[in-house]
Amino acid sequence: MKKILLPIILITALALAAAAQAAPLSQEAIVNGISSRYQGINSISASYSRVASTPKTDKIFQNSSSQMATGLLSWSRPAKLLLDQKSPQPETMVTDGSTVWWYIPSESLAYRYRNMDVAGQLRPLLNFLSGLDSLRANFEISLAKADPGRMGQHGLALKPKVRDGNVNGITVWCDDGFNLTGFRLNAATGETTDFYLTGFMENPKLNDSIFKFKPPKGVDLIDED
Repeated sequence: MKKILLPIILITALALAAAAQAAPLSQEAIVNGISSRYQGINSISASYSRVASTPKTDKIFQNSSSQMATGLLSWSRPAKLLLDQKSPQPETMVTDGSTVWWYIPSESLAYRYRNMDVAGQLRPLLNFLSGLDSLRANFEISLAKADPGRMGQHGLALKPKVRDGNVNGITVWCDDGFNLTGFRLNAATGETTDFYLTGFMENPKLNDSIFKFKPPKGVDLIDED
């Protein structure tokens, strides 16, 4: 009898565990989990892999126009951001909340943006990061479609209540502990920019100096609107 019962108990336990693991979380549970997780978070840092895709161009040329980059993301309230790209070539985009700098060492160029927004995507990204603890206030929310590249993760599709820039939606992804694992910026023109995050840190000590930029000697400075 024991020999028969043991396999049955084991199979039942495994089935229940698999069912529990596969059960998707409700929209309400994900929203509450993220809001609770990031309540009181004033700064974050993470390594990122960024994939930019232009599906309209793909259809025309019948090939992939995706571009991948890796680097480090640092953010601090209210609107300080550093995207320190490491590959395929070093680049830096940084803002202290009033001026945006884009530095391309290989071309000895530095762009200065007084408008704070770049390509209509930077301001929506900053608003999203600063509003992780209050998603309902800023977005219309629905469950995101399953993504084969983010197996086992939970997603929310966020549509800004107030349109800002070129982004008409953001998809946010988290794990079972509601840790942010990535997000996607959906442009009105069809382009998408996916960020995959690892090594995520909450409230790291970030010196304000990393959000400031001074063009190195010999670098050409170009002022943009």
